[in-house]
Amino acid sequence: MDTWLQPVFTDLLENKKFSDCLIVVEPETFDCHKVILASASEFFERMFLGDFKESRCGQFIVNDVKPETFKYFLEYIYTYNIKNLKKYNSTILMDLLVVGTKWLVASLQSDCVKLLTERAKAMTIGDLLELFQGAHKSLIDVAKKNLKERYKERMNCYEALMLTSDVFEKYLIVTDGYMEEVERFKMIQAYVNVNGLHVAETSDYSGDAEPDKNEASGVIEIEDVNKVGEGIRKELCEVKPVGDTATKAVELDVGDQQEMKLKAIHSKYVRTLLGYINYENMTKAQFFEVVGKSSLLDFKEKFEKFNLTAEWQYED
Repeated sequence: MDTWLQPVFTDLLENKKFSDCLIVVEPETFDCHKVILASASEFFERMFLGDFKESRCGQFIVNDVKPETFKYFLEYIYTYNIKNLKKYNSTILMDLLVVGTKWLVASLQSDCVKLLTERAKAMTIGDLLELFQGAHKSLIDVAKKNLKERYKERMNCYEALMLTSDVFEKYLIVTDGYMEEVERFKMIQAYVNVNGLHVAETSDYSGDAEPDKNEASGVIEIEDVNKVGEGIRKELCEVKPVGDTATKAVELDVGDQQEMKLKAIHSKYVRTLLGYINYENMTKAQFFEVVGKSSLLDFKEKFEKFNLTAEWQYED
């Protein structure tokens, strides 16, 4: 847009001159101009041309956006002034990038990407993870690069536990080679705990002698490091069938069936996360102190993974 038109269009927005549509972003409303929104966004063009009752009455409801974000969106498309974007914090820019992508405003996307790329060099790890969470294809590599270069020793952080499940999986993959393997396992354990994920009990202890409580739950104690590896090799945990779940499911009410389905989804997801752990990059000491005490693996799995680990190493 020519610079001489910017104050003209800004005046239209501020004074609501000649507005011909009302955009409802609950709980607020915005007086706008169809021609400006439609020329900026194919999304709004289709909305205004659609054969809906909203098109006839001039009032349109827009969901999945905060009123504050929509206000900043309007300020941009009425002026196309990138200087206004520079005044906003990174969170607002990420929100604008989302709506710019969703509403097909190419210039808003490119301007937000440009500014966020510049700011990434000075972002905190929390802001970088928020950038990573946004998962915009142009910024994922930017976030990954800065995380690895500046925060590789702090990648196991609280902010990572707040990521959505799909993004956390991608983040776990990114940490491969930049975090100690035992720290990656700890991060999975923390994510499961913080987000209340269900992990299926896959087995019980099986052997001639009656197991203690720790062994029954899959926990391995390091009481005698010279004997414990030998003990694991002698006793394997058998996976016991739970029963005819198909028959039992008929007897359960809808709530119980939904809970079972949720637990199954959670367990499958946790198994997927554990599949990214390279146990051969752990020492046996690390394995016993962390994995051995975790409930994420059953006894049989621990035995199998234990055989992959490196020799005992203790720090002085």
